[in-house]
Amino acid sequence: MADLPLPRVALLADAVLLLVTLLAAAGWLFSKQVLLAMPPLLFMGLRFTLSGSVLLALARWQGAVLPPDGLRRCARGGSVLGIAMMFWICGLNLSSNLGVAAFISSMGVVLAPFVARLLLAAPLSRAAWGAMVLAGLGMACMSLRGDGSVHHADWLLLASALGLATYLVVNSRDMARLPVLPATALQQLAAAVWCLAGSVLLESWQQVSLQHSWGWLAASVLLATCLRFVLQGWGQGRMPVARSAFILLLEPVWTALLAAWWFGTGFAPQQWLGAALVLCALLLSRRKPPSPASLQSPVPCGRTGQ
Repeated sequence: MADLPLPRVALLADAVLLLVTLLAAAGWLFSKQVLLAMPPLLFMGLRFTLSGSVLLALARWQGAVLPPDGLRRCARGGSVLGIAMMFWICGLNLSSNLGVAAFISSMGVVLAPFVARLLLAAPLSRAAWGAMVLAGLGMACMSLRGDGSVHHADWLLLASALGLATYLVVNSRDMARLPVLPATALQQLAAAVWCLAGSVLLESWQQVSLQHSWGWLAASVLLATCLRFVLQGWGQGRMPVARSAFILLLEPVWTALLAAWWFGTGFAPQQWLGAALVLCALLLSRRKPPSPASLQSPVPCGRTGQ
């Protein structure tokens, strides 16, 4: 890779990040299939345990070492991630349309500046407010039913988006000086503790059967989490942040297309309008801030949930 001319490296990085968005979209499909065989919180607990263990083994092989306060920061970020993903997987379990679910979940990027305002006193830009308005209108178009109500799944997914926004803000502060591989592994293991604890308290394991779903679980762990993380880290390290952010916006689009192909689910006309509004909100929220002190939506280094 290092011997390739710079234009070819850039093209390869584009292709790798495009593959990352496809893996992320496929992760939604993998997760939905596994949910047919086990409770949602148990699935997320197993997924984070397995993927975190694989990444931790890779980190030990590389010899990466955390600073003294690294474990505490990883536990904090992993706890936020775990709670967010508990909402996400429960919402996904109840959702009948993966495309709608993906667009609602992607709103975490829009919500991140407002969380940063609360936690870090970061100023809000006009773009952040505009993105919020567009995202709110988009969710209304996608989620409001004829009687004016919103499905429980959509509320859970919106809660997960708020949790992921908090995770992005916490990561922007806590992960800046940590080695990425071991820090991500420990965050996923911390998230696994929360998910497994929730499963023990709230779920029954009597109906668990992976006889026909172990392959989906393996794909979710190895492809949609581990491989995706490694490829995304490589690709983002070889292109400007704005370019990588633009490519990563394709995830909900691919998810909607895959769901239409695999499950036969599509969008009603108003949901197409809602998806377009949310996509515009995401594009607006990724605009470069006018000054270094203005925090808009942080770009996730590796979304681990889908």
